[in-house]
Amino acid sequence: MEAPIQAPPPPTILTEDELKKIDAYKAVEFVESGMVLGLGTGSIAKHADDRIAELLHQGKLTNIIGIPTSKKTQEQAISLGIPLSDLDKHLILDLAIDGADEVDPYLNLVKGCGGSLLREKMVESAFKKFIVIVDQTKLVKNLGGTGGAVPIEVVPFCWKLLKPGYIDCLKKNLKLDVSRNFVFVERMENHLLLTI
Repeated sequence: MEAPIQAPPPPTILTEDELKKIDAYKAVEFVESGMVLGLGTGSIAKHADDRIAELLHQGKLTNIIGIPTSKKTQEQAISLGIPLSDLDKHLILDLAIDGADEVDPYLNLVKGCGGSLLREKMVESAFKKFIVIVDQTKLVKNLGGTGGAVPIEVVPFCWKLLKPGYIDCLKKNLKLDVSRNFVFVERMENHLLLTI
């Protein structure tokens, strides 16, 4: 008598966060001992930072120095035990790992909608290699095409000069957030406008 045929187990459905974690862990495979790393900001970059810390604690990575792209990432890295420095001491980074808000078919990116625009640009402009981790929800035909915000950073001392002309010009496209009075202050204390 033949054994009954068993149905295959149902497919495993992963959450969006589990997929981000898998992607972030794959990016960390490019990290080598002795590297100076740009540590990104956001949910996907957090998974990469968690993995870097795990490998450091296991001794699989050594002599890593992280350059955080935000105060939030800096606090996270400190809590994880990732040694940190800054761009003044390390003008060139071996590798930077981060996510993006939007990516077009030509690999142009929108970054900084989370409020770390300046630091992200500074840290991520000093890399030898840059890994951007995105999922299908970040892919667009044209930047700004999803109705997502495009960040524009304004230093505080010129805010009032811009307000009458520039802001009026953008007003129809500004992301209205009454609680933040149409703008919010980024983590570097500059104003960040989000246009759509």
